[in-house]
Amino acid sequence: MAKINPPVSRITITDTSGRLRIVIPCSRSWFIIGFLGFWVCGWAVAEFMVSKQFLQGDAPPEGESFMLAWFAVWTVGGLLAIYAWLWQVMGKEIVIVHGQTFTTRRDVGGFGFDKEYDLLQMRDLRTAQVGFNPLDLSSSLQLWGIGGGVIAFDYGVRTVRFGAGLDEVEAKEIVTAITQRYRIQENTRT
Repeated sequence: MAKINPPVSRITITDTSGRLRIVIPCSRSWFIIGFLGFWVCGWAVAEFMVSKQFLQGDAPPEGESFMLAWFAVWTVGGLLAIYAWLWQVMGKEIVIVHGQTFTTRRDVGGFGFDKEYDLLQMRDLRTAQVGFNPLDLSSSLQLWGIGGGVIAFDYGVRTVRFGAGLDEVEAKEIVTAITQRYRIQENTRT
């Protein structure tokens, strides 16, 4: 019988005197990468064909408004699929805690947006089960690996999540690294 070696952590935690930096690579799914790659190729062909019809004036006049609405939805859907594919190929979450600022960033090839939170306003940093709510966009995007997360904290009247695709042990390692260095209050509401 073959002995199974324990897997190594994918996360990188850098603790310097001025800040704590955590890098969480995307949990890659080769099925999603392949499926979205194939789908985006079909999307690009349809995008080109419909655009060509509009530019040449070949769109049927009685269905032009429907075709335009379909094209708008199709374009947005394709852009989301391209983002999800890029996220799967080269995405990572970066968490930086510096001073009283807690920053999360979803980085794809050096591009992304920072979300900054006041460390003093954060409550109850914890690992949390990932639920699914089809009416919540972030929850719906979890299937593609680009929403939600297994680490949560309360911020005002909202729960903020990050660490999508983390294993429970990796999530606990991150929570421990943050709480050992920074004081985050427990939730006092009942």
